[in-house]
Amino acid sequence: MPFKTRSPKILSSLFGLTVLALAGASQAHTLDLGINNDAVALDYSGQLPKSELNLGGGFLHHKDNGDAYYASLFVADSVNKETGLLAGLGTRFYFLDADEDSTEGKGLALGGFLNWDIPSVPNLGLRGDLYYAPDVLSFDDIENFADVSARVQYRVIEQAWLYLGYRRIMLEDEQSRDFNLEEGGFVGMLIWF
Repeated sequence: MPFKTRSPKILSSLFGLTVLALAGASQAHTLDLGINNDAVALDYSGQLPKSELNLGGGFLHHKDNGDAYYASLFVADSVNKETGLLAGLGTRFYFLDADEDSTEGKGLALGGFLNWDIPSVPNLGLRGDLYYAPDVLSFDDIENFADVSARVQYRVIEQAWLYLGYRRIMLEDEQSRDFNLEEGGFVGMLIWF
């Protein structure tokens, strides 16, 4: 099933331009692709030169439930170099286009991630992400939403990881109905360059 035509084409164009601009301006990049039978998700981020600030963007397309686009701004650093724990904190601006009664909306979600390279098991790591937008930061048809994911990842080579995970994007609309834009397991790979 193709992407829905009612999804703003300008968002995909802006995402593409953002990726190109970041690729030229940033010094460290990640590209993350996750898939399952019903959905595909792509995330790109890059660190700005002479800065700890990272910019990025991503999208998720679910063949039955709709689409989510986002732009992200965050900082990331080691919590404790000896334990292999890395944390990131920041924000994502989402545009959500759910098929559930043509629900559309935007939101500014706050959150971040934790990444743990397990010291006793070389190349194996765990990662969790959580972004949440309460009612005051959600607009249009959406009252609030959360984007949650967790995964186990294995470093295959120095700059590439394979992973197995679970993701759920939960929405509440203006009629206080809850539904999921995406919920389920996924496999993927992340490359750093």
